[in-house]
Amino acid sequence: MLLVVIGGCTASVIGALRGKADEPAPLSAPAPFVADNAAMAVAAPPEDAPALANLPDGLTLDAGETIGLDVSAHQQEIDWSAVAEDGFTFAYIKATEGSGFTDERFRENWDGARAAGLTPGAYHYFTLCSPGADQAADFLAAAPPDDSALPPALDLEFDGACEDRPEAEHAQAEIDAFTAAVEEAWGRRLVIYSSSEWREHYGLPVTTSRPDWLFSAGARPEQGDWTVWQLRFDGTVSGIEGGVDIDVLRVEALREQAAIPEGEGALSHAGDS
Repeated sequence: MLLVVIGGCTASVIGALRGKADEPAPLSAPAPFVADNAAMAVAAPPEDAPALANLPDGLTLDAGETIGLDVSAHQQEIDWSAVAEDGFTFAYIKATEGSGFTDERFRENWDGARAAGLTPGAYHYFTLCSPGADQAADFLAAAPPDDSALPPALDLEFDGACEDRPEAEHAQAEIDAFTAAVEEAWGRRLVIYSSSEWREHYGLPVTTSRPDWLFSAGARPEQGDWTVWQLRFDGTVSGIEGGVDIDVLRVEALREQAAIPEGEGALSHAGDS
Protein backbone atom coordinates (compact mmCIF):
# COMPACT_ATOMS: atom_id res chain seq x y z
CA MET A 1 0.00 0.00 0.00
CA LEU A 2 2.86 2.35 0.86
CA LEU A 3 4.42 1.92 -2.55
CA VAL A 4 1.17 2.62 -4.24
CA VAL A 5 0.61 5.77 -2.27
CA ILE A 6 4.15 6.96 -2.82
CA GLY A 7 3.90 6.20 -6.51
CA GLY A 8 0.71 8.15 -6.73
CA CYS A 9 2.16 11.09 -4.86
CA THR A 10 5.29 11.00 -7.00
CA ALA A 11 3.19 11.13 -10.15
CA SER A 12 1.27 14.07 -8.75
CA VAL A 13 4.46 15.91 -7.86
CA ILE A 14 5.94 15.30 -11.31
CA GLY A 15 2.75 16.49 -12.91
CA ALA A 16 2.80 19.62 -10.82
CA LEU A 17 6.42 20.28 -11.74
CA ARG A 18 5.65 19.90 -15.40
CA GLY A 19 2.80 22.35 -15.05
CA LYS A 20 0.68 22.64 -18.15
CA ALA A 21 3.40 21.74 -20.60
CA ASP A 22 1.77 18.44 -21.56
CA GLU A 23 -1.73 19.86 -21.87
CA PRO A 24 -2.95 20.42 -25.44
CA ALA A 25 -3.13 24.03 -26.53
CA PRO A 26 -6.69 25.40 -26.59
CA LEU A 27 -8.28 25.28 -30.02
CA SER A 28 -8.80 28.61 -31.69
CA ALA A 29 -12.23 29.42 -33.12
CA PRO A 30 -12.52 28.46 -36.80
CA ALA A 31 -12.41 31.33 -39.24
CA PRO A 32 -15.86 32.35 -40.53
CA PHE A 33 -16.78 30.83 -43.87
CA VAL A 34 -16.49 33.39 -46.67
CA ALA A 35 -18.29 32.49 -49.87
CA ASP A 36 -16.59 32.91 -53.22
CA ASN A 37 -19.35 34.83 -54.96
CA ALA A 38 -17.54 34.61 -58.28
CA ALA A 39 -18.21 30.86 -58.24
CA MET A 40 -21.96 31.46 -58.70
CA ALA A 41 -22.71 31.58 -62.42
CA VAL A 42 -26.12 31.60 -64.10
CA ALA A 43 -26.48 31.29 -67.86
CA ALA A 44 -28.57 33.54 -70.07
CA PRO A 45 -31.40 31.89 -72.04
CA PRO A 46 -31.44 31.84 -75.84
CA GLU A 47 -33.39 34.71 -77.37
CA ASP A 48 -35.94 32.26 -78.78
CA ALA A 49 -36.21 30.10 -75.64
CA PRO A 50 -39.71 28.61 -75.14
CA ALA A 51 -39.39 29.55 -71.47
CA LEU A 52 -39.81 33.22 -72.42
CA ALA A 53 -43.41 32.59 -73.45
CA ASN A 54 -44.19 32.62 -69.71
CA LEU A 55 -43.37 36.33 -69.48
CA PRO A 56 -46.30 38.78 -69.37
CA ASP A 57 -47.45 39.98 -72.78
CA GLY A 58 -45.20 42.66 -74.18
CA LEU A 59 -42.36 42.09 -71.72
CA THR A 60 -38.88 40.80 -72.52
CA LEU A 61 -35.90 40.16 -70.28
CA ASP A 62 -33.71 43.16 -69.56
CA ALA A 63 -29.93 42.96 -69.68
CA GLY A 64 -28.63 40.86 -66.79
CA GLU A 65 -31.95 39.06 -66.26
CA THR A 66 -32.59 35.36 -66.75
CA ILE A 67 -35.56 33.03 -66.33
CA GLY A 68 -36.06 30.07 -64.01
CA LEU A 69 -38.55 28.32 -61.76
CA ASP A 70 -39.13 27.12 -58.21
CA VAL A 71 -40.26 23.58 -57.44
CA SER A 72 -40.86 21.02 -54.72
CA ALA A 73 -42.04 17.42 -54.44
CA HIS A 74 -45.47 18.77 -55.45
CA GLN A 75 -44.27 18.71 -59.06
CA GLN A 76 -43.55 14.98 -58.80
CA GLU A 77 -40.82 13.60 -61.07
CA ILE A 78 -39.20 16.28 -63.25
CA ASP A 79 -37.46 15.76 -66.58
CA TRP A 80 -34.70 18.30 -66.04
CA SER A 81 -33.25 17.83 -69.51
CA ALA A 82 -36.57 18.98 -70.98
CA VAL A 83 -36.64 21.93 -68.57
CA ALA A 84 -33.18 22.96 -69.74
CA GLU A 85 -34.16 22.60 -73.41
CA ASP A 86 -36.94 25.14 -72.78
CA GLY A 87 -34.25 27.65 -71.85
CA PHE A 88 -34.73 27.82 -68.09
CA THR A 89 -31.40 28.52 -66.43
CA PHE A 90 -31.94 28.32 -62.65
CA ALA A 91 -34.19 26.58 -60.15
CA TYR A 92 -34.97 27.27 -56.52
CA ILE A 93 -35.75 23.88 -54.97
CA LYS A 94 -37.55 23.21 -51.69
CA ALA A 95 -35.18 21.57 -49.22
CA THR A 96 -36.91 21.62 -45.84
CA GLU A 97 -39.98 22.80 -43.95
CA GLY A 98 -40.12 23.58 -40.26
CA SER A 99 -38.04 21.04 -38.36
CA GLY A 100 -37.97 17.31 -39.01
CA PHE A 101 -39.13 17.54 -42.63
CA THR A 102 -36.95 17.29 -45.72
CA ASP A 103 -38.60 17.43 -49.13
CA GLU A 104 -38.50 13.88 -50.45
CA ARG A 105 -37.39 14.98 -53.91
CA PHE A 106 -34.91 17.66 -52.86
CA ARG A 107 -31.70 15.77 -53.60
CA GLU A 108 -33.15 14.24 -56.77
CA ASN A 109 -34.20 17.69 -58.02
CA TRP A 110 -30.93 19.33 -57.00
CA ASP A 111 -28.79 16.75 -58.77
CA GLY A 112 -31.09 16.67 -61.80
CA ALA A 113 -31.13 20.43 -62.23
CA ARG A 114 -27.37 20.70 -61.93
CA ALA A 115 -26.74 17.81 -64.33
CA ALA A 116 -28.99 19.51 -66.90
CA GLY A 117 -27.02 22.77 -66.65
CA LEU A 118 -29.34 24.81 -64.42
CA THR A 119 -27.93 26.66 -61.42
CA PRO A 120 -29.75 25.33 -58.33
CA GLY A 121 -30.66 27.08 -55.11
CA ALA A 122 -32.29 25.67 -51.96
CA TYR A 123 -35.17 27.21 -50.03
CA HIS A 124 -36.64 26.58 -46.59
CA TYR A 125 -40.33 26.93 -45.73
CA PHE A 126 -40.38 28.49 -42.26
CA THR A 127 -43.00 27.61 -39.65
CA LEU A 128 -43.74 29.09 -36.23
CA CYS A 129 -44.16 25.72 -34.48
CA SER A 130 -40.48 24.91 -33.94
CA PRO A 131 -37.36 26.84 -32.92
CA GLY A 132 -35.54 28.67 -35.68
CA ALA A 133 -32.23 27.12 -34.64
CA ASP A 134 -33.67 23.61 -35.10
CA GLN A 135 -35.01 24.54 -38.52
CA ALA A 136 -31.61 25.93 -39.51
CA ALA A 137 -29.86 22.72 -38.44
CA ASP A 138 -32.20 20.62 -40.57
CA PHE A 139 -31.80 22.96 -43.55
CA LEU A 140 -28.01 22.89 -43.35
CA ALA A 141 -28.00 19.11 -43.07
CA ALA A 142 -30.01 18.90 -46.30
CA ALA A 143 -28.36 21.82 -48.11
CA PRO A 144 -24.77 22.40 -46.94
CA PRO A 145 -22.86 25.45 -48.28
CA ASP A 146 -22.11 25.38 -52.00
CA ASP A 147 -20.35 28.36 -53.58
CA SER A 148 -21.56 27.52 -57.07
CA ALA A 149 -25.24 27.47 -56.05
CA LEU A 150 -27.66 30.36 -55.63
CA PRO A 151 -27.80 31.84 -52.12
CA PRO A 152 -30.29 29.98 -49.90
CA ALA A 153 -33.80 31.39 -49.64
CA LEU A 154 -36.28 31.68 -46.77
CA ASP A 155 -40.01 31.34 -47.50
CA LEU A 156 -42.30 33.16 -45.04
CA GLU A 157 -45.95 32.21 -45.52
CA PHE A 158 -48.95 30.98 -43.56
CA ASP A 159 -50.39 28.69 -46.25
CA GLY A 160 -50.03 25.06 -45.22
CA ALA A 161 -47.91 25.97 -42.20
CA CYS A 162 -48.76 25.45 -38.54
CA GLU A 163 -51.51 27.58 -37.04
CA ASP A 164 -49.41 29.20 -34.31
CA ARG A 165 -49.31 33.01 -34.45
CA PRO A 166 -46.95 34.12 -31.67
CA GLU A 167 -46.27 37.75 -30.89
CA ALA A 168 -44.18 39.53 -33.50
CA GLU A 169 -41.17 39.81 -31.18
CA HIS A 170 -41.11 36.05 -30.60
CA ALA A 171 -41.61 35.25 -34.29
CA GLN A 172 -38.80 37.60 -35.27
CA ALA A 173 -36.46 36.08 -32.68
CA GLU A 174 -36.95 32.62 -34.21
CA ILE A 175 -36.40 33.99 -37.72
CA ASP A 176 -33.25 35.74 -36.49
CA ALA A 177 -31.96 32.46 -35.07
CA PHE A 178 -32.52 30.76 -38.42
CA THR A 179 -30.97 33.50 -40.54
CA ALA A 180 -27.92 33.88 -38.28
CA ALA A 181 -27.08 30.17 -38.42
CA VAL A 182 -27.63 29.73 -42.15
CA GLU A 183 -25.86 32.94 -43.16
CA GLU A 184 -22.85 32.11 -41.01
CA ALA A 185 -22.64 28.65 -42.59
CA TRP A 186 -23.18 29.77 -46.19
CA GLY A 187 -21.30 33.06 -46.03
CA ARG A 188 -24.16 34.71 -47.92
CA ARG A 189 -27.26 36.59 -47.00
CA LEU A 190 -30.55 34.81 -47.42
CA VAL A 191 -33.00 35.68 -50.16
CA ILE A 192 -36.37 36.44 -48.54
CA TYR A 193 -39.75 35.49 -50.04
CA SER A 194 -42.92 36.43 -48.16
CA SER A 195 -46.66 36.35 -48.71
CA SER A 196 -48.82 39.46 -48.43
CA GLU A 197 -50.56 37.85 -45.42
CA TRP A 198 -47.25 37.46 -43.61
CA ARG A 199 -46.29 41.07 -44.30
CA GLU A 200 -49.65 42.37 -43.12
CA HIS A 201 -49.45 40.33 -39.89
CA TYR A 202 -45.78 40.70 -38.95
CA GLY A 203 -44.23 43.27 -41.24
CA LEU A 204 -40.89 42.29 -42.74
CA PRO A 205 -37.87 43.67 -40.86
CA VAL A 206 -35.89 40.61 -41.90
CA THR A 207 -35.62 41.87 -45.48
CA THR A 208 -33.54 44.92 -44.60
CA SER A 209 -30.10 44.44 -46.21
CA ARG A 210 -31.18 41.12 -47.71
CA PRO A 211 -32.19 40.30 -51.30
CA ASP A 212 -35.94 40.39 -51.96
CA TRP A 213 -37.90 37.74 -53.85
CA LEU A 214 -41.19 39.39 -54.80
CA PHE A 215 -44.38 38.24 -56.51
CA SER A 216 -45.97 40.48 -59.12
CA ALA A 217 -48.42 39.38 -61.82
CA GLY A 218 -48.35 41.11 -65.16
CA ALA A 219 -45.45 43.49 -64.54
CA ARG A 220 -42.13 43.81 -62.79
CA PRO A 221 -42.39 44.55 -59.05
CA GLU A 222 -42.86 48.21 -58.17
CA GLN A 223 -40.05 47.89 -55.62
CA GLY A 224 -37.07 48.66 -57.78
CA ASP A 225 -34.31 46.77 -55.95
CA TRP A 226 -35.74 43.23 -56.27
CA THR A 227 -33.43 40.35 -57.10
CA VAL A 228 -35.94 37.57 -57.83
CA TRP A 229 -39.35 38.22 -59.37
CA GLN A 230 -41.97 35.48 -59.18
CA LEU A 231 -44.34 36.32 -62.01
CA ARG A 232 -46.80 33.43 -62.08
CA PHE A 233 -47.85 30.19 -60.39
CA ASP A 234 -49.27 28.52 -63.49
CA GLY A 235 -46.35 28.55 -65.88
CA THR A 236 -45.85 26.00 -68.65
CA VAL A 237 -42.62 24.02 -68.50
CA SER A 238 -41.63 21.01 -70.60
CA GLY A 239 -40.82 18.02 -68.43
CA ILE A 240 -43.24 19.02 -65.65
CA GLU A 241 -46.94 18.24 -65.47
CA GLY A 242 -49.24 21.02 -64.32
CA GLY A 243 -48.60 24.66 -63.53
CA VAL A 244 -45.21 25.78 -62.28
CA ASP A 245 -43.94 28.87 -60.45
CA ILE A 246 -41.91 30.98 -62.90
CA ASP A 247 -39.22 33.44 -61.78
CA VAL A 248 -36.91 36.05 -63.25
CA LEU A 249 -33.51 36.60 -61.65
CA ARG A 250 -31.22 39.64 -61.71
CA VAL A 251 -27.92 37.83 -61.45
CA GLU A 252 -25.54 40.65 -60.55
CA ALA A 253 -28.02 42.25 -58.15
CA LEU A 254 -28.35 38.93 -56.36
CA ARG A 255 -24.59 38.46 -56.24
CA GLU A 256 -24.07 41.92 -54.76
CA GLN A 257 -26.95 41.92 -52.28
CA ALA A 258 -26.19 38.42 -50.98
CA ALA A 259 -22.50 39.13 -50.41
CA ILE A 260 -21.39 39.57 -46.79
CA PRO A 261 -18.30 41.81 -46.65
CA GLU A 262 -15.36 40.07 -45.03
CA GLY A 263 -15.25 40.83 -41.32
CA GLU A 264 -18.87 41.95 -41.11
CA GLY A 265 -20.40 38.60 -40.25
CA ALA A 266 -23.98 37.51 -40.78
CA LEU A 267 -26.79 39.95 -40.10
CA SER A 268 -29.59 38.91 -37.79
CA HIS A 269 -32.26 41.56 -38.30
CA ALA A 270 -32.97 45.05 -39.52
CA GLY A 271 -31.30 46.69 -36.55
CA ASP A 272 -27.91 45.24 -37.49
CA SER A 273 -27.64 46.98 -40.84
